[in-house]
Amino acid sequence: MDTGQLSPISTELDIPVGVDASSVPTMIHSAASSSVESWSTGYSDGAEGSEDPDQDMPWEKDSDDVLAVPKIEPLDDGFHMDEVKEAPRTAAPEPKAAPMPPAKMKRPRGRPRKHPLPPQVATNKVAKGRSKTGCITCRKRKKKCDEAKPRCLNCEKNAVVCEGYHEKTIWKSGKERAEEERQRRHSLPHITLQPIFQGVETPEDMVFLNHYISHLSGVLTVEGQHKNAFKDMLLQMAVEHRGLMHSILSVSSRHIDYDTPYGAKILSTNPKITLNSLLARSHFHHQAAMKKLCEPAGDGNDPKDKANLSPRYGQMLCLLLQTLVEGNPNGNHRVHLQAYKNLIHQSPPPDNAFLVFITEFFQYRVFADELIRYPDGRIPRLATEDWEPWLEIRPARLIGIADGLFHYLVQITTIRNTIRANMAAEADPVVDYTSLYRAAEIDSAIREWTPHWPPGDSRDRVGLLYKQMMWVYLFRTIYPPSSTTSPSGQSFHPPAVTAAATATAIVVPLSPTSQPHSARTPPSSASRPSSSHTGGGSSSSTASSPPSPPPRPLPLARQPLPAARGPRTESPPPIRYPPHHDHRITLAVDESLAILDSFKPSDPVQTLLLVPCLVIGCACFAPPQRERVRAAVRTVRGYTGLRNCDRVADVLEEVWRLMERGDWSRVWDWQGVARGMGLDFSCA
Repeated sequence: MDTGQLSPISTELDIPVGVDASSVPTMIHSAASSSVESWSTGYSDGAEGSEDPDQDMPWEKDSDDVLAVPKIEPLDDGFHMDEVKEAPRTAAPEPKAAPMPPAKMKRPRGRPRKHPLPPQVATNKVAKGRSKTGCITCRKRKKKCDEAKPRCLNCEKNAVVCEGYHEKTIWKSGKERAEEERQRRHSLPHITLQPIFQGVETPEDMVFLNHYISHLSGVLTVEGQHKNAFKDMLLQMAVEHRGLMHSILSVSSRHIDYDTPYGAKILSTNPKITLNSLLARSHFHHQAAMKKLCEPAGDGNDPKDKANLSPRYGQMLCLLLQTLVEGNPNGNHRVHLQAYKNLIHQSPPPDNAFLVFITEFFQYRVFADELIRYPDGRIPRLATEDWEPWLEIRPARLIGIADGLFHYLVQITTIRNTIRANMAAEADPVVDYTSLYRAAEIDSAIREWTPHWPPGDSRDRVGLLYKQMMWVYLFRTIYPPSSTTSPSGQSFHPPAVTAAATATAIVVPLSPTSQPHSARTPPSSASRPSSSHTGGGSSSSTASSPPSPPPRPLPLARQPLPAARGPRTESPPPIRYPPHHDHRITLAVDESLAILDSFKPSDPVQTLLLVPCLVIGCACFAPPQRERVRAAVRTVRGYTGLRNCDRVADVLEEVWRLMERGDWSRVWDWQGVARGMGLDFSCA
């Protein structure tokens, strides 16, 4: 081995054993190779030269890209290449990064802190999306929430009430949700909610109760909602008495008219109910009320029996109202009136306020029954002339009871029954002296009667209407059709006593609307000049009498019509008056109609106007007067919703039809007309 070769150990080159020495790069010695200042080495295979600043010896590159290697000392002579072994391979150590000098912090201005702040360590924030699982309070306040359970610590730190967290919802299919709901319902315990009011158990019952509170109780009273005894008394007792509650719900269900827009609205706004369910529930309440009413009342000594007296009277009142609501034509109202009269004498209710209320309510219907009841001996008469209240009726709600006006109605009905019996027996005279004398006394009492109501109360005008109605009833009663009247329309002169008694009616008017006699009202039969058509009297008697005033002009409807040249299709039919017709009755009817027209359709006194409509309507001989009465009856029907108004209208239409036929005997006896029609109802 030549001394000019490099040792693989010294050079740290990987030279495989057995490789030819010629392939090893040879040393190139220059003239200055012995110099100790520098070493130069060349390689046959060129490589890009590099300069390492960490080594002291320089590396150079020649023109032929021969690697220059450092010079080494000659080896010993005993060195053989075969003995050279490969050095173990060791990983080159990674170069260590030079330590960075610590950054010099700038000294803050001012005096140094006694307790310096801890150095701020820069931390890299990790970007995170907005969380939607915070508490409800933090989400509303738009604050970061630490999502602590069960309450947020951020809310506690800020002294804010933590509203908790939204329930985490998991999407489920419709079948899964339905199955869970079914299992949840089956797992719940079964409970039964008892009705808060006895008898009010179904949605239909709530409809009936709401109708009674908001509508029916209002149309039954005259004083308005602030003094409604039907709510303040009856409803309070019904809360504690099941039978009275059934009665109230029964009459309320019968009052609803499902053919009107009001009834249709009830059905449309309550999808859980139907018309059949309402009718079935109405029948149930009626049967339950009757069953409770028929229970034995006891001997009256037990305090519990005395406490149940007032609800029992309340049930009777509701059953009477039900006959008015239904317009029952079979006289069922009289059954309840008779039951009231039998019970009130034996066991009056202990509450005086309730006693005053039911006394006035029932007695008003008892007196009004005189206008429809026909005295045939089978139907008992309920009203008596000597009736007196058990205690003072105060405050008064209705007209004719506390003030005593309806006492005259009973007395007039007694005279009418006597005259009817004389007509049936063909007695002569029909109106005897006793009846005329009593009529004169009643007439004086009616003129002295004055209503007493506070200023502004509509019942003050209704009182005048009742006063005029009572006079019309008296006048029509004592002037029946004569048995000597011929079908051609001949009339008779009333007795002298009657003429003198009724002559004062012209002097003293009965209402503020009285007007002087006008040309449109027919003259009285007493002031007409005698003619061949007048029965009674002769030419000699006429000559001996004082001269009569010139005849008054006939009304337009009674004047003879001129000869018509063409067909009279548009001419109105002539007005037929009874043979003894007097202008005073026409004047009283016109005044009454003027008062009827003055009330608004929404006035609570509409409840009191049905009785005057019947009496005044039976004295309306002119078609315009009848139309005004028809309108008044329709107004009362629309306000109250009571179907007995239809029965009154039926009777009036029949009476007016008889007027057109000239059947004056039946016109006078409208009670007989109602009986002939099969109508027996309460006209109150």
